Amino acid sequence: MSASENHPVQWNPDIQALQQSLQPVFAAFDEMQLKHEEEKARTLRNCLITMGVALIGALAVLLTVQNMMIFGIIICLSAVICIAMYSTKSSSFANYYRSRYKQDVFARVTSALAPGMTYHPQHFIAENYYTGCGLQSSRIDRYSGQDYFEGHVGGTHLIFSEIHAEREESRKDSKGNRRTYWVTVFKGIFFMADFPKHFQGQVIIEPDVAEATFGWLGRKLQGMSGDLVRLENPEFEKAFKVRATDQVEARYLLTPSFQDRLLELRKFWGGKIGMSLLRSNLYLAIPNREDWFECSSKVRAGDRAQIERFASQLIAVLNVVNQLDLNTRLWTKE
Repeated sequence: MSASENHPVQWNPDIQALQQSLQPVFAAFDEMQLKHEEEKARTLRNCLITMGVALIGALAVLLTVQNMMIFGIIICLSAVICIAMYSTKSSSFANYYRSRYKQDVFARVTSALAPGMTYHPQHFIAENYYTGCGLQSSRIDRYSGQDYFEGHVGGTHLIFSEIHAEREESRKDSKGNRRTYWVTVFKGIFFMADFPKHFQGQVIIEPDVAEATFGWLGRKLQGMSGDLVRLENPEFEKAFKVRATDQVEARYLLTPSFQDRLLELRKFWGGKIGMSLLRSNLYLAIPNREDWFECSSKVRAGDRAQIERFASQLIAVLNVVNQLDLNTRLWTKE
């Protein structure tokens, strides 16, 4: 069968045109922010009135019973109530605003920037996809996520979202009391896409921590694993550890050019990326401690920097298709 040559997909967002088309939407959000500021001012006034009444009442109690402890309790309790009222009002609005902004603005930016993609800010990739791809051996006790994207870049179908996988641990303190805490197993972007070659087994590509840390000894220890795959690119061998169910199939999939592309991907995203090839699909885990695809209720709805940041983050993930040349179908997958 003949190879199909596909040019890399290019994204050239016209942010100014996007802003112009979204002006009616921005106006609605600006009005929402203005109303919230008015509500915050009213809440602050009510808090000040409450504190004033509490202070008068506390002084009356102090003059009557002459107990500073009761006076302090009344003042502290009223202060806590007022702070809780004010902060709850602010956080509730911020959460509502972010949710609406993502649905009404970022979803439209996604459609304009990458017409083949859809954006669902409240959804995320199901846990069984992450645990089933073989990239994580740790126990996972809590799993969450957000910012789900799905669609096509060229001929490649892809899905990605932010996910946060955690494990619950416990330990005893110096007094013998057992306390539990959460350990992050993975936090970042989990990416799934069609792989341009058909295959039956599984290949797992992970950061080579042992060789990077222990050098020759680490390599020897790894060699004791029967599923370890050795490749001829020394730079790739130093950066990644490869395990596979079929050595021949692994070399068929990890061609020299694909190894070079993975090294470039590692330079772009950082040294801790991991990849799994399973059931003719590619799974990529990109650690990222920051929350991407976020907006703020504290800036104007049409803030150019906010829209540019979202667009650049989206393009960075979509560009994985180009970086790994996933649109070049050397052979049909039927």
